[in-house]
Amino acid sequence: MKTLAEYLDLATQAHGHLCAGQVLGVRLAMLGLRELGIEDSVAERKRLVTYVEIDRCVTDAVALVANCRLGKRALKFRDWGKVAATFVDLKNGRAVRIAAKESSKKRRPASKKPTRNFPMTFFSTSNGSR
Repeated sequence: MKTLAEYLDLATQAHGHLCAGQVLGVRLAMLGLRELGIEDSVAERKRLVTYVEIDRCVTDAVALVANCRLGKRALKFRDWGKVAATFVDLKNGRAVRIAAKESSKKRRPASKKPTRNFPMTFFSTSNGSR
């Protein structure tokens, strides 16, 4: 898996600019793939289906990191207005939902240095086999 900085550079190129949504989307997808044990989303393209819950900048970054596209039927959009994505591993039947916590929207005081760390939570499901 690429580093956060590498994915952010790619997201900036693909999306046209770097914004909080891009940072959240990259981190969200990296965490989801890590939880499923997927190291290379390009090599494992047919193994993963991703459900995104918002049609904003976050989705572009999730699609980039997870290597999924609507046209390839590997990216599904559910308009629930949440900064969240569910990553489904078709190989072993596991799924994990990663969502940004509401506290990630709070602005940091101007005197503090900006950070790329946003609070997130995840939920994991399994078919019983690991």
